[in-house]
Amino acid sequence: MSIKVRSQDADFSGYTKCYTCDKVYHWKELDCGHFFHGRLDFDLRNLRKQCTSCNRFRHGNHALYAIRLIEELGLEEVKQLEKDSLAKGNNYSTQELEEIIKRYALQG
Repeated sequence: MSIKVRSQDADFSGYTKCYTCDKVYHWKELDCGHFFHGRLDFDLRNLRKQCTSCNRFRHGNHALYAIRLIEELGLEEVKQLEKDSLAKGNNYSTQELEEIIKRYALQG
């Protein structure tokens, strides 16, 4: 999943922008950042590529992440993501994890 998110939209040389600061990096240098933690760690609506500076040192650069996510998905979808993050809790069952693995393995 991380590779899919980080390499998405990369050019032929493997370069792409950080979601929050727009600096260009090779996709292998990027992190798979997320806006909401926990249960949405495998939800593609929640995951975007981020440089180490934004994701780790700026703790996700949440202000810019929020603005960009709202621009991209719309306010109602971001509100739904928040509801989903609060409602589902953090623990996955073995069956749920196996379904996630199958779903993303099929997508390539």
